[in-house]
Amino acid sequence: MKRSRPPPLPPLRVTIPAVLLLFAITVGLHDLHHNTRQACRRVEEYTHQELTQRMSEQQDHLELLLNLRQPERVQEDVASLGTDPHIKIALLLDDTGRVVASTRRVEIGQEGRALHPELFRPEAEPLLQRAREHLAGSTQPTPDGEALVARYPVMVSEDSGELSSERVWMLVVWRDLSVLKKQARDQVLASVVQRSALLAVLAGLLWLFFHFVLTRRVARLVTTAQRFAARDWEARSGLTGHDELSLVGRAFDEMAERLRTTQSQLEERESHIRLLLDSAAEGIFGLDLEGRSTFVNRSALRMLGYTDAGELLGQDAHQLWHHSYADGSPYPRSECPILHALRDGTEDHGEDDLIWRKDGTWFPVERWSYPMCQGGRRVGIVSTFVDITARKRAEETQHFLIEAGTQLAELLDETRTLERVARLAIPQLGQWCLVDRVDDAGQLHRAAWVHQEPARQELLRELAELTPPDWSSPQPTVRVLGTGGPLLADEALAALRHARDSDARYPELLRRLGTRTAIALPISVRGQTLAALLLVSDTPGFQYGPHELALARELARRASVAMDNARLYRQSQEAVRLREDFLSVASHELHTPLTPLRLHLQTLQRALATSGDGVGTGRLMPKVDKALAQVRRLSRLVDDLLDVSRLTSGRLRLRLEQVDLVELTRDLAERFSEQARAAGCTLRVTTAGPTTGQWDRMRLEQVLTNLITNALKYGVGHPVDLHVTTSGGRARWSIRDQGIGIAPEDLERIFGRFERAVSTRQYGGLGLGLYISREIARAFGGDIHVESQPGAGAVFTLELPLEPAREAREGEERSPRETARPEPPSAVHGP
Repeated sequence: MKRSRPPPLPPLRVTIPAVLLLFAITVGLHDLHHNTRQACRRVEEYTHQELTQRMSEQQDHLELLLNLRQPERVQEDVASLGTDPHIKIALLLDDTGRVVASTRRVEIGQEGRALHPELFRPEAEPLLQRAREHLAGSTQPTPDGEALVARYPVMVSEDSGELSSERVWMLVVWRDLSVLKKQARDQVLASVVQRSALLAVLAGLLWLFFHFVLTRRVARLVTTAQRFAARDWEARSGLTGHDELSLVGRAFDEMAERLRTTQSQLEERESHIRLLLDSAAEGIFGLDLEGRSTFVNRSALRMLGYTDAGELLGQDAHQLWHHSYADGSPYPRSECPILHALRDGTEDHGEDDLIWRKDGTWFPVERWSYPMCQGGRRVGIVSTFVDITARKRAEETQHFLIEAGTQLAELLDETRTLERVARLAIPQLGQWCLVDRVDDAGQLHRAAWVHQEPARQELLRELAELTPPDWSSPQPTVRVLGTGGPLLADEALAALRHARDSDARYPELLRRLGTRTAIALPISVRGQTLAALLLVSDTPGFQYGPHELALARELARRASVAMDNARLYRQSQEAVRLREDFLSVASHELHTPLTPLRLHLQTLQRALATSGDGVGTGRLMPKVDKALAQVRRLSRLVDDLLDVSRLTSGRLRLRLEQVDLVELTRDLAERFSEQARAAGCTLRVTTAGPTTGQWDRMRLEQVLTNLITNALKYGVGHPVDLHVTTSGGRARWSIRDQGIGIAPEDLERIFGRFERAVSTRQYGGLGLGLYISREIARAFGGDIHVESQPGAGAVFTLELPLEPAREAREGEERSPRETARPEPPSAVHGP
C-alpha cells in the first residue's frame, strides 16, 4: 500500500529564528505595555506631590505679598513660575475672573476664561467652586492625563490696594506631564529593546547557520536576481524540486517573463511622457519630501543654464536655484513658499518669484506648485514656472513712460522740460546723460547734465563746462542737432571720446565718469530738431539693444511733445501780453482825444446856456447834450478796456480808506434817481445799521454803479431794492430787480470777459461790467454772487470784509492820488 507523503515542513532556517523573534516581540510588547503604565503612574504621583507642595508654598507667599500691597512682587512671583519649562500656564485671577498676574504680561487685565478655556471646562467648575467656598486647594489631572491643573485660593484682605477689594482670588497652574511621561516611556522602551535585541541576535545566529548550509542554492537565486536588476529578463534560476528555494526559483522565472513584457510597455509609455514634458514651454521640476530634485524637463534645464539633468537631480533645489532674494540677501528656507507647499501639502501660486541660473544671474518667473500623492500618501511636489522677463520689462517700460508723460505734461518751460527728461532717463537708460538745445536764434546751449551717482555729479558738471556745445564741435549731441538723426553705439561712443582731443583733462573725466557705450537721439518738434539727448552707460556687458533704443526714442518723442507744448504756451503767453499791451496803449490813446473833446463840448454847453438867443439855444442845446453823453459813454467804455488790462496784468492798485457803505448807497440812489424815473423804476434803500469798512471808495463806487445800472437796464418798469447789512465781520450789499431774469446755465458765464446773456442789439455794451466788478470785489477779499430765474428778476449780492485782506493791503497804491477819477463804467447782464 502506497503511503501518502506528509506535507513538507517549513525550513528550519526560517522556523527557529521566526519563533525566537516572535517570542522576543511578544515578551517585549508585554513588558513595554506594563512597564510603561507603571512608569507613567510613578511620574504622575511624584509630580502631583511636588506640585501640591510647591503650590502650598506659593499660596502662602502670594497671600503675604498681596496683604503687603506689593502688586509688582506678586506679578514677578507668578511670572517666575514660567521659568519651569513644564509649567505652561500660571494665572492669578481675582473673583471676577480677570487675570491679575501671569507668566505672560500681555494677559494681565484680560478675562481668564477667554484666554485659556481649557482651564475652565464644565467638569472643572465644581473644583473651582469648592476651592473658593472651602478655601481648599486641589490638584487634578486633565482628562487625557497629559497635564496637572492646580487650583489654590489666595486670601486677600479687603484693603488690598491697587489689586482688588475682594477677599478670595484663585491661583491656577497648568503643569505639563507629556515630556516627563515621554522620557519615562523612552527609558522603558530602551530597556525592552535591549532585551529584545539579545533574542534577535540569537535568532540571527541561527539564521546564519542555516543560511550557509543553503548557500549554493541561494547563490543561484541571488545571481538570477542580480541579472533581473540589470534588466536581463532572459535570466533563469534553473532550480528544480519542491522545496521553498525551488518554488522561489520558478517564481523568479515566471516574474522574468512578465517583467520583460511590462518593461517594454513602460519604456514606451515613459518615452511618450518624457517627450510631452520636454516639449512643454514651461519649466517643470519635481521635488521629494526632502526638497531634493527628482525630475527636471528640458525647458527648465535651458532656462536654468544647465545642459545635463544629472547636475540637478538629487540636489537640494532651494540651495541650488532658490537660495537668495534679488538683492543677493539669503532667502531663508522658512520663508520659501515652495517648501511651505511641500510641507503642508497645499497648492501655491507665485506671480512674482525669481530663480537663479547656473551662472549666478537670476530671472523673474511666475510659478505654480502642486502636491504629488501616491496611494493616498504625499510623495513630493511638482512645480512649473514661466520666464516673465519680457512681461516685467514691458510693465516697467509702460510704467516708466506713463510716469514720464505725467511729469513732462506738468512742465511749461522748455529748459525745465529738458532737465526733467535727463532725470527721467537715469538710471533707466544709462548712468549719466547730457542734453543740448538750440534756441530761436540758432545758438547752442547745454540744457542739462545728470549722473546716477551724486558723488560723480560734480565731475559731470566739470565735463559739461569743459565741452560747451558748438556747431564746429564733433560732440555726439552737436552731430545729432546738425543731422537730425541718431548716433548709435560705436559711432556715438567714438564721437564722445574724440569731442575734445586737445584737452588732456577730457579723457580722464570720461574714465572717471564711466563710459562703455552710448547713444545720442534727437528731440524734434514739428520737423525741427530742437535738442539732442546723449545717454551713456558704464554697466559691464551692457549694450543698447532694440528695447533700449525704442524706449529712448519714445522718451524723446514725449519730450518733443512737452517741448512743443511749452513753446505753444510761451507763444500764447506772449500773445496775451501783446494783447493786453495793445488794450492798455489803445485805452490811453483813446483818452487823449476824448478829454479835449469833452472839455470843448462842456464849454459850448455853458456858452449856449448863457447865450441870449433863445431860438438858437433851444435848437443846439439838445444836440450838445447828446454829444456830451456819447463822449461820456465812450469814456466809460475806454475805462473798462483799461481796467481789463490792469486786472489781467495785475496792475490794479487799491487806495484804501474809511468808507460808509450806507452813506455811499444813499448817495448813489440819489444820483441815479433821475435815470430810475426815466426807466419807470423806483430805487428803495433799506439798511440794518451802520456799515463802515476799509475800501477803495472809487473802485467800490464803480462796482455799485455797475450793479445799479444793470438792475435799471434789465428791470425797466419795476421797483429796484437795495439792502445793506453787516454780519460776522463782513458787509453784504444786495440789489434786487424784477426784470427779465437770467437762465441757470448763464449764472456763472455772465461774469466772464466779453460774456453776455442777452442780445447786444437790444441792450448794447461790451460785456465787461460784471467781470470788472467781480475782480474788484475779489481784490478786496470778497466776491459777487447772483440768484435768478428767467422772468423772475435777479438778486446780485456783493460780500466784502470790513477789514482789508492781506492781498488788498499789499496791492494798496503808495503814490499820491490822481487829481481826476474816471467816471464809473456801465454794466450789463454778462461781462
